[in-house]
Amino acid sequence: MRVPLEWLKEFVTIRDTPEALAGRLTMAGLEVVGIERVNGEPVLDLEITPNRADCLSILGVAREVAVLTGQRLKLPGQETGDRRQGKRGRTRLMSHVSCLKIVIEDRAGCRRYIGRLLEGVRMGSSPAWMQRRLAACGLRPINTVVDITNYVLLETGQPLHAFDFDRLAQGTIVVRRAQATEALTTLDGVRRTLSPEILVIADAETPVAVAGVMGGVGSEVTPTTRRVLLESAWFDPVTVRRAARRLGLASESSYRFERGVDPVGVETASARAGALIRELAGGEEAAVRDVGAKPSPRRAITVEGPRLNRWLGTRLEAPTIRSTLAQLSCRVASSGMSASMQVTPPSFRQDLTQAVDLYEEVARVMGYHRIPATIPGGSIAPGRAEEGAAHRETQSLRRFCASLGLTEVITWSLVSEAELARCGYSASQAVRLSNPLSQDHASLRPLLALGLLQAVRRNLTHGATGVRIFELGSVVQPQPCEERLHLGLALSGWWLRDWRQARRYDFWVLKGLLQALLARRGDGEPQFRSGARPWAEAGQCAEVSVGGRLLGVAGQLSAAIARDLNLGQAAWVAELDASALLRRQQAASTVQAPPALPSVKRDLSVQVGQEVPFETVDRVIRSTAGLMAHRVELIDRFDPSTRAPASLDVARDRLAVGPSLGMSPPTHRGVVPSEVEGRRSGAPGLPGGLHKGEPLDPGTYSLTFSIEYRDPARTLTADEVDALHQRIGRTLTDQLQAKIR
Repeated sequence: MRVPLEWLKEFVTIRDTPEALAGRLTMAGLEVVGIERVNGEPVLDLEITPNRADCLSILGVAREVAVLTGQRLKLPGQETGDRRQGKRGRTRLMSHVSCLKIVIEDRAGCRRYIGRLLEGVRMGSSPAWMQRRLAACGLRPINTVVDITNYVLLETGQPLHAFDFDRLAQGTIVVRRAQATEALTTLDGVRRTLSPEILVIADAETPVAVAGVMGGVGSEVTPTTRRVLLESAWFDPVTVRRAARRLGLASESSYRFERGVDPVGVETASARAGALIRELAGGEEAAVRDVGAKPSPRRAITVEGPRLNRWLGTRLEAPTIRSTLAQLSCRVASSGMSASMQVTPPSFRQDLTQAVDLYEEVARVMGYHRIPATIPGGSIAPGRAEEGAAHRETQSLRRFCASLGLTEVITWSLVSEAELARCGYSASQAVRLSNPLSQDHASLRPLLALGLLQAVRRNLTHGATGVRIFELGSVVQPQPCEERLHLGLALSGWWLRDWRQARRYDFWVLKGLLQALLARRGDGEPQFRSGARPWAEAGQCAEVSVGGRLLGVAGQLSAAIARDLNLGQAAWVAELDASALLRRQQAASTVQAPPALPSVKRDLSVQVGQEVPFETVDRVIRSTAGLMAHRVELIDRFDPSTRAPASLDVARDRLAVGPSLGMSPPTHRGVVPSEVEGRRSGAPGLPGGLHKGEPLDPGTYSLTFSIEYRDPARTLTADEVDALHQRIGRTLTDQLQAKIR
């Protein structure tokens, strides 16, 4: 909003320098982003927040200046001896007033419409002082009538529009919704297709303007216009905003209507523009039609002095509060020295709807710098028990993720169709907003991975060598449309890198994190089985379940998406149903003393068919050995069908081999360091290199386990261990047709 200081001084006395005035306005919430000089005169460039629609005018800013400086406000038309005063045309009412007809069909979209008909208008150029002020505000002078409508818009904040009355069919104005087959060429020369959600101004035959946005070329005033119909109306902000977005059309009028104009200003702006047209264009007022509901009185708000002081941390007396609110044009009613008062905000302050709004106004006017620094006090009312429990659970889950070395991020819940398509999802697989603010935020996210990947890209771009992040947030599934709480993880880059050793993030680190998270449920070990997702690399995705219930998915981001995001390296992503983690069964915490008796270790190599997953072999070993198997650990596996290690179906204790998953583990022998898995019995690496032994049968692969046997009550003998070890081998042979190697 550009405000020429010369124009501002017409309504309020200003003794400050432009720089000092800019400082006052900025500290009061009207940020001055710059001061420009146009033809030697200073022009303030203000950035107005959406709630202060009253300041989108010279008069609105003048009100603020008057309050902040203690000066008296002069309203338009109050000045005497002004250079614009002159002989005014006489006002006469037409004898045939029926020639002007105004009908409002959509009362929700248009609450009030004032049509002012002026005859004998002489079209020409507006005065130099008006052109100078319009140019300083960034508007191009056109002709007398149009310049006056723009001038009053800037002066009062009320948009106006001028029609050539003789070009309106049957002298009729109808405020209605557009029909699906209608179109309108607007004043910018573009023919636009209308829709029933758009409010239009029509004559007896066709639309002549998009209500609150822009007029049409068919009814605009021209040099030959002699009869002008001046429009001043109140249009619904939401209706105007939707029409402007749908048509891709923005204007000075729509900018103000979208934020809400002063209901009382509809009448005063119409009268002000009519007076200027009579004065500067020689017109005579022929008729006025005021259709619709006049504004209702504002509801009084109760303001209590002690409560205001508690909110602000001040010790203001009741008279000070009353005088401050009166400065803001509020009507204040109270009895004597009572600390309670009834405050009625002015019509142009639509943002003042409750007591706290008035508290803020008092603080703003007195100056935030004058509020003493105090330690806030008070109590928070307890919520419902179930709400408190849910909050504690989510906070506990966040803390647990942080304890695993993950950093929490919060990403956009709105995504673009391009982001969906990049990850292999169609627009129909997400809920699209009916009125998005932009195409970059047009749909509700169906999964957290979309935002997590953007966070990974941003961190890597800014020089991070390793990224490990999590997010606990809501996603929305389209069919059926429901909101769910998900937990997402993303890893990329170096996990461990120093002078001794180096390792990048891989599936095994991700799996260890998931195992630690799912262990919180206390109702069984998680299972990892081969799966597929559009965003995952083929053969590098696992579905995660507990007790037969699918909880989520984990895998490597596809190389194509990684290239598209310019990651330059692999990324690993997991997403779980967080509600399942929050509804976990609390396992009893127990402490066990270190074993006092020694254990006995035996290795077991078994050959099984490609269709038998590791998880099945592992389960048979554990169920056969029972409590005697203190630890069962996979230490080797070999698949002769490929030089790469066998496909992995990550299960149970970190590494689970199966023929269908194709994940490449580390190729070195020894312990794989893992801060997550280190609390377990050890983290075995998978050996590469040569595999010696008898050749495997076609369609099979080999697994080697290290089994540690222990009895907590006594020392086992070699014969007992051998017998149990052989029984495990026979059970594998009988149940899985395995071959012991």
